[in-house]
Amino acid sequence: MKQLVFLAWLLPAFLLTSCATKQDADLIVFNGHIYTVDSSFSRADAMVIRDGKIIATGSQDSLEKVYSCKERVDANGQFIYPGFIDAHAHFVGYAQSLQRVNLEGTTSWDEAMDRIRSFAATHTNGWLLGRGWDQNDWANKDFPDNSQLNKLFPDRPVLLVRIDGHAALANQQALNLAGVSAGQT
Repeated sequence: MKQLVFLAWLLPAFLLTSCATKQDADLIVFNGHIYTVDSSFSRADAMVIRDGKIIATGSQDSLEKVYSCKERVDANGQFIYPGFIDAHAHFVGYAQSLQRVNLEGTTSWDEAMDRIRSFAATHTNGWLLGRGWDQNDWANKDFPDNSQLNKLFPDRPVLLVRIDGHAALANQQALNLAGVSAGQT
């Protein structure tokens, strides 16, 4: 009988203890605006990470009741988005493009030159770099030469890469700085 009473007392105590045990995790990030991009497009203010993977999202209070985390990171109200690890996103190229004149969609070499002049007026130092021209979109489909670039920018190097990256146009200053001269092979 004593054993039965003891087991009757031990079983609820064991259940309460096991329910109170928290799961181990590596990190909780809290105080954020987390976009989960699940089927409901739900948002959360905290997430728990174990072994480099998000294992739970929700409110900080609810997650801290379930998980014991080695580290804590306050997101300070910042936004957290999934998926910015795509190996084909070209983030560096995009960032660099912000410092180059965009020549995509030009309908003539004259329009390209207008964009270059406008860009040069607000970006006054260093090389003038651009990308995106395509003579196939112009009425005159001949490749341009550097004569206008030489007149407008005699002392400033200019390099303009074609839309496909397979051709470029450089002014004489850029060629001189690169050590390129006529007759080289």
